[in-house]
Amino acid sequence: MLIRSLALALAIPAAFSSVTSSCLSRGRGELETITDAEFGNLVTSLSEDGGYFWSNNYISNETSYLHVLDELDQRRVEDGVYVGVGPNQNFTYIATLEPQLAFIVDIRRQNMLEHLLFKLLTEDSETRDVYLSRLVARPLTEPLARDAAITDIVAAIESTAPDESFYEEQLAFVLGELETRPELGLTDQDRHDLETIYREFFRQGLEIKYDRWRSFFFPSLKEFILEIDRHGERRNWLAADETYGRVRQMQLENRIIPIVGDFAGDQTFRRLGRLLESHGQTVTTFYVSNVEFYLFRQRKWSAFVDNVLQLPTSESSVFIRAYANLHRPHPAMVDDHITVSLVQNIHMFLRSARDGRYRNLWDVVTAESF
Repeated sequence: MLIRSLALALAIPAAFSSVTSSCLSRGRGELETITDAEFGNLVTSLSEDGGYFWSNNYISNETSYLHVLDELDQRRVEDGVYVGVGPNQNFTYIATLEPQLAFIVDIRRQNMLEHLLFKLLTEDSETRDVYLSRLVARPLTEPLARDAAITDIVAAIESTAPDESFYEEQLAFVLGELETRPELGLTDQDRHDLETIYREFFRQGLEIKYDRWRSFFFPSLKEFILEIDRHGERRNWLAADETYGRVRQMQLENRIIPIVGDFAGDQTFRRLGRLLESHGQTVTTFYVSNVEFYLFRQRKWSAFVDNVLQLPTSESSVFIRAYANLHRPHPAMVDDHITVSLVQNIHMFLRSARDGRYRNLWDVVTAESF
């Protein structure tokens, strides 16, 4: 019955129906590992063709990403399914919220490839210092203590020179692992693009930013990792062994699934919604970053609202948004942060959208944020 309902729900090749109830229908604490084949089938079957975006988005440019963690804690937004967009900022939200599953949806195929890079290095790195060292190809001469402060880890990597042979070794590992996962359907161009992404992390190290050319006022990877919350605490997922371990365990169990999808498209969100609904799963958190800024400019925002309606949500489900303070500072702006991060109830948003209360992005980000 399950296989039949899943195949009907997605209306895609029957091979995909091998994604079993163990990864979608069981309760928290009973989840089993999604196999590599099931993971690959999820990536390819939920994805649509990639689209254009003007920047590389190697890392997040949101300096305020930690500011919503208190609100999420207070509202007990956890468990369920997390949907996000973009690169590394998702891991902090995943580590905090501890969802059963996470889907990272981005119009750029590059983002999916970058997440595969993150995934394989995380899976194969037991500790934070090893992971970060491999990500930027700076080999540490000695491992740090498992509970080392993140400032010490960053300092150790910063003081280590980039190593071409170490980079080539890590690249060979990643590409070799991907060869064992044919269900991902990667092409020669994909492998070339992944190598290009990794080369930038190697070239720039912890100074890598959002984009190669237009990022002078955006945070570096080092600054992003060392960012503090409203109480002066460092809460990036790499700041503690426990939070790194949560994300690593999800990666090992193939429960963070990057897919290629357009927020205003007519395929990915409909497929994802049918898949989750057929297994009684609810999206508890939808991190949309500042994608709506571009959707309003492209006159596609209403299509995004339609896609949100395709996702199974509850009265407590929330958006996490980022708003850029570049042109019109938000009332909730903190100090000199270039972004404001906001939480909004999804059902409240949908009711307001239905009632025509949103004429532009400013209405969305100021009307009902908690």
